[in-house]
Formats: sequence, C-alpha cells, structure tokens
Amino acid sequence: MLVRYWDNKKRYQMHNILLVSATKLEHHDDEINGYPIHIIGVGKVAATTNTLRLINQYKPELVINFGSCGNLKGYNVGQVLEIGELYDDFYGCVVPEHEPISVLPRGRASQYKLFTTDTFYDKNAVYSNHYTEMIRKCDVVDMEGYSIAKVCKDENISVSLYKWVSDNGDSSSWLANASIGYNNFKKVFNERFN
Repeated sequence: MLVRYWDNKKRYQMHNILLVSATKLEHHDDEINGYPIHIIGVGKVAATTNTLRLINQYKPELVINFGSCGNLKGYNVGQVLEIGELYDDFYGCVVPEHEPISVLPRGRASQYKLFTTDTFYDKNAVYSNHYTEMIRKCDVVDMEGYSIAKVCKDENISVSLYKWVSDNGDSSSWLANASIGYNNFKKVFNERFN
C-alpha cells in the first residue's frame, strides 16, 4: 500500500510500507488503517529471518517497526520514541559488522538511542561491564530493533522504528502499559502516514 511520508516540514515521495511487530501481545490488532501488521517474533534471530523473508515477499520501500521497550532514562509509560540510533549487544566487542546504525531520513533528528539484546532487561539484575555501559549509553532497550535496521540497511530499504515505553525493568505491568503505548503509537502513525 502506498502512502506519503513527511518530516513535519514537507512531504517526501510515496512509499510502499511494511509494518512489523514482534508479537501480537503488544497490540492485539491485525492492521492499522488498512495496513497489515506482520508478526516477526521476539528476539534478534526471529526478527532478522522474518524481516528478510517479508522484505523478499513484499518488496517494501519503507519498513516500520513498532513495539514496546524497556525504559533506561526515565521516560513516561506509553511515551512513543522515534529511534535515531541503534546499538547491538555485540557493539564494542571487536565485531565490526555490529557498528551503530542511524535510521532517520535526511532532515530529521532524534536523540533517542536503542539498545537491542536477547536478554530481557531487569533493573535489579547484575550485568557485565559492557552491558552496563550500553544501558548507560542508550535511552531504551528492546529485543528486535537493531536486527530489523541491519536487515533493512543491508537490503537498501528505509526503516523507521517507533518504540513505546512499557516498563523500567519490572514487567509486572507490561501488558497494560503496552496497550497504552500502542494507542499512542496509532496516533503518531495517523499523523505521519495518513
């Protein structure tokens, strides 16, 4: 489906949009305004393989990933952040293909940094020095974002990531908070892509 994309100042070209989300538990919908939501699974491996499969199947011009994230810097529950820079948990571990990825289109800016890892963030856990450094460096944490951005970069496809704060390392209210964030994301989506 084609839609205009803009940066609050002017409209850009038409895009064929692919919406991807880790799990239906984050939203309970099959589509947003006629755009199907494709479930890619939880974690970096599922996100990588399923995003690539969907790109090959649908040939999108723009992939939009949305979903919940863990709060590392004191944002409000349900707050939607458009991610500007992504880090993988291998970053800084002498693995050059895991360098940070910037994902915003030209002319846009975002200070929000996302840390992607296959470990559920727990504010009470003791982590390695490297993991703790990434928690300090980034604003939020998820389990799919970097992988999606990496696949899109490798396939030369534009990508936007919208993450809403669902918890601060205590998942006891995750489901209720995910619902708040999803409703807020739909408002952002309607403003920018309709």
